[in-house]
Amino acid sequence: GGQVGDQGDMEGPSGHLRVTDTQSPATGLIAQAAEVVEGGVAVGEVIQARVDAVRRRDTARNHTATHMLHAALRQVLGGNVRQAGSLVAPDRLRFDYTCMQPVGRDELAEIERLVNEKLRENAAVLKRETTYVDALAKGALAFFGDKYGDRVRVVEVGGDRPFSLEVCGGIHVDATGEIGLLHIVADSSIGSGMRRMEAVTGRAAEELVRRQTEALESMAHALHSPVSDIESRVASVTEALDRERKRADGLERELARLRSGDLLGQAQDVAGVKVLAARVPESSADALREMGDRLRDRLGSGVILLGAVNDERPFLICFVTRDLVERGLHAGNIVKAAAVEIGGGGGGRPEMAQAGGRFPDKLDDALSLAPRLVERELGS
Repeated sequence: GGQVGDQGDMEGPSGHLRVTDTQSPATGLIAQAAEVVEGGVAVGEVIQARVDAVRRRDTARNHTATHMLHAALRQVLGGNVRQAGSLVAPDRLRFDYTCMQPVGRDELAEIERLVNEKLRENAAVLKRETTYVDALAKGALAFFGDKYGDRVRVVEVGGDRPFSLEVCGGIHVDATGEIGLLHIVADSSIGSGMRRMEAVTGRAAEELVRRQTEALESMAHALHSPVSDIESRVASVTEALDRERKRADGLERELARLRSGDLLGQAQDVAGVKVLAARVPESSADALREMGDRLRDRLGSGVILLGAVNDERPFLICFVTRDLVERGLHAGNIVKAAAVEIGGGGGGRPEMAQAGGRFPDKLDDALSLAPRLVERELGS
């Protein structure tokens, strides 16, 4: 069922081994992979083996919780839900299952509530061996393509009317109360009709709750608000930021309008074509486009290449008036060639194109290429 192998130590008269994994490559055969910590071992030596008990108990919590999660999924989402794979590790569990529709927040909450309710009941977890035919006759679930022999091990959670009953050879707790708490971390689609749920239990769940509580308290401190009011406080701050962002955008556009008038005087004559290449203070791409549109309208006929640095990234935008496009000039060709200087690339339509780069200190060099690039376009 996806359970990871045990780890631990082996010590003998001539060496110490650290067991890193335990697997069953064939029925009835158990193999350990180990690293030699000290000395060595030899055939015939008596070895003292010690499993990592803490890790094993954590794994057992997650394995029993996986069975219970499966049962809760089937109760909430329907009996068509089937296990399609799983990972049972000491620190987490992952459960892949068949489901044709998205799982809503309320359904996830109900699944989690059902499992934790059974945990608080401290229901017994029984393990017994029986025949495969008898296990299926009693309603035990057996999925995910495992190969079963004539005799199997059945794990039952609950009493006369079990909450969960599955064929399984993994390790499990003796009572659900040992799991402590299950918390669903994520649920997402991994393909058509397939979903993946991830959860934590026991010590890992406690640690998650602790980290999340600390994060909430830190946010509350930063927002000068009690933890109970964080949601409304965040909503209020978000609304205020949206208002300020819109106001800043408006001011930036107005500033761009005022700057455009000053820039017109910088236009050069290149073979009878007005060429305006200028660097403007830090500005968004939208504001730069708006400034370029305004300059193009006021210039009447010409080529405009504007550059700015935003978030430490250089940005270029080029405009060519329609009459010059008809003469063969192409904004995409110009901006693409200029962008090489700033370590980037770009392109676009003949009338307007843009590019980004990686070297903000090269922006002025890129803008200085404008007259030469226009001459090249005219010549071609």
